[in-house]
Amino acid sequence: MKEATKNWFTLADKELKLAEFSLKANEPIGVIYHLHASIEKLLKGIYEETKGNPPKIHSLKKLAVDCCSLNLQQKELKLLNILDKAFIDSRYPDDISSFESKYNISNCIDLIKETKDSVKCLKSLLIKN
Repeated sequence: MKEATKNWFTLADKELKLAEFSLKANEPIGVIYHLHASIEKLLKGIYEETKGNPPKIHSLKKLAVDCCSLNLQQKELKLLNILDKAFIDSRYPDDISSFESKYNISNCIDLIKETKDSVKCLKSLLIKN
């Protein structure tokens, strides 16, 4: 594995830890931001390993499907769509209380678990190749 890929994966793991810290601090915006960043950095690591310097885009679905040419399960695609929308909502919330109601701590706990599962799945795709 390339050193740059390892760096991307290390950053992805750090973002996941930051999401968990945000959860403990009862900060859904932080949870969403760091979960999205974790998957984004992981996908950029996969791109780095397989194709070279990753594009400077933030759309998880575009990175996974269009850029990395990954054939993902419906579960992973659903998570990427949720995180892409939630990321935009967290960056430009119309109303913070509405955001925190929609992405409450219970939902964030579920998203962290799903993200951890997807991280394992995505890493295994690269290891298989």
